[in-house]
Amino acid sequence: MINDFIDYIYPRNIKCILCKNPISKNNSYSLCKDCFNKLNFINKGCLICGKPLTDFYKNDICLNCETNEYVFTKALSCVEYDDNIHKLIYSFKYGAKTYLSYNIAEIMNDKLKYEGIDFDYIIPVPLHKKRLRKRGYNQSLLISKQLSKINKKEVLNIVVRNENTEFLSKLSKKERIKKLENVFTLDKNENRIYKKDVLIVDDIFTTGTTVNEISKILLDSGVNKIYVITFATGKNIY
Repeated sequence: MINDFIDYIYPRNIKCILCKNPISKNNSYSLCKDCFNKLNFINKGCLICGKPLTDFYKNDICLNCETNEYVFTKALSCVEYDDNIHKLIYSFKYGAKTYLSYNIAEIMNDKLKYEGIDFDYIIPVPLHKKRLRKRGYNQSLLISKQLSKINKKEVLNIVVRNENTEFLSKLSKKERIKKLENVFTLDKNENRIYKKDVLIVDDIFTTGTTVNEISKILLDSGVNKIYVITFATGKNIY
């Protein structure tokens, strides 16, 4: 009833979430046709990290993943990161446009169905409590909750970020790994994930360091398979 009331007060599919022009209620993901066509949806991605593969790649694994030691089973991303996606994610994370979590979750769910990925639980990437207080919400948790409403899988908000690390976007991969060592822990009383398949949810996949560190503690706790879904990722640099 609450969700229906919110939809009545703030109905979806009135304006495009990118250009803000009026759209039909039947438009996919609350996007106008022009903006929909501008998005670079990832149809062919690396079988490990999910980054888009160009015709240059003869194999299904990118050169980066041939040397990387990712411990998760498979990562998926929905769209390539560009200026339009940057504006969308920035307004979602820092502009309090939390309603975008619904549209992002819709796109993620369709990607999961297309790839045939099944899982038992959804696990959002956590924020440190200081950053959570400042921002007011965890964007990964909001997406996870919307994804849960769509596919009826339970969200387990069980990973804790113990250190308020600096923003990692300007750090190299080696620097990120060092910064994130022992940053994440798991609820000690949590046993539902034992021998289960889980889905880690985040907004952006850059180097994969964050989700990989979380995957390590999940594996130590007896998780079977770990899938990762993010909204956006950049192109392979190799």
